[in-house]
Amino acid sequence: MGLLIVVGFVVAVAEIARRISTPNAGRSPAPDGSPFTERIALPSGARIVSMNPVGERLVVHVEIPGGPASAYVVDPRSGALLGTIEFPPGAGR
Repeated sequence: MGLLIVVGFVVAVAEIARRISTPNAGRSPAPDGSPFTERIALPSGARIVSMNPVGERLVVHVEIPGGPASAYVVDPRSGALLGTIEFPPGAGR
């Protein structure tokens, strides 16, 4: 149990150090410092299920009735849509 506590502490300290040393941590959303507005078109009837930060990106999980689930990858600093990943039903490895 003590080993688990030590490992957890080391991981927490390493993550804090990584975030402090990240070069883009203090950057403003837009190059000129002004706020931005971005509209990302979703298919008709689509519903946003969740939004999760992943590294320096935001992943938005979208479900479409009768269609594939999708993940929209967004740059949270500019609001730009970087890409879309579709998960068609029944598609196996």
